[in-house]
Amino acid sequence: MIRLDISTLIFFYTLFSAIIILLIWFLFGHKKAGRPIGKDMDYTWKCSVCFHSYIDSKHDEISVCPLCGSYNKKAEVRDLGT
Repeated sequence: MIRLDISTLIFFYTLFSAIIILLIWFLFGHKKAGRPIGKDMDYTWKCSVCFHSYIDSKHDEISVCPLCGSYNKKAEVRDLGT
């Protein structure tokens, strides 16, 4: 029989728990992080004054920032992820 100290058991429990959490994060969450979701990318605006990102589906060319009230022109969106 293998004799283990309580501190060794706690170490292995913490180690295996961390490994399992990292595997779950990598398999399910890591792939989705940082990618825009479908149609929301068409409505995403970034204010040129306060750099606030917001969604406005009513306007095509010019939108008003809800934070500072400045008018923003639609800029081209470049996909740097692929």
